[in-house]
Amino acid sequence: MITQMAALQAFDHALSASAGADRDTWLDDGALVVGELAARLSEEELSLLRMIWTDRPLPWQQRCAEVLGSARLDEAIELLMDMVASGKPDVALAALESLREFAPARFNPEQAKRILAALEAALERPIGPLHRVVLEAFLMTMRSAGAAP
Repeated sequence: MITQMAALQAFDHALSASAGADRDTWLDDGALVVGELAARLSEEELSLLRMIWTDRPLPWQQRCAEVLGSARLDEAIELLMDMVASGKPDVALAALESLREFAPARFNPEQAKRILAALEAALERPIGPLHRVVLEAFLMTMRSAGAAP
């Protein structure tokens, strides 16, 4: 069993090691392995991750955002919200896609409002068709859950 803070170290190391992997390898194997590590992170580790993620390289940040939906804890939502607000389009897009892993009821009203605004802004930009489908579905889920203004 991974001990306290060791899970964060393993997660950080796995993300760093994935930097050399091509996109297909990451999607085939890396995201699954690192997602399993994300699921083991505690609230305390996620809180620490919130303090250090901006110091990591951009590819690390994006891949981190891609797997944080596996964490399923409130602190993961806060971290993903930070990533959405980061101003880094690829990181924000990945964070929005990870947020869809959470039931809309998990978001407080302010988070829901910010997510809706970020989804609408992302859909106004040129993005790939798969990203568009995913974000549109998430937007519909949020609206049907009562998150619409």
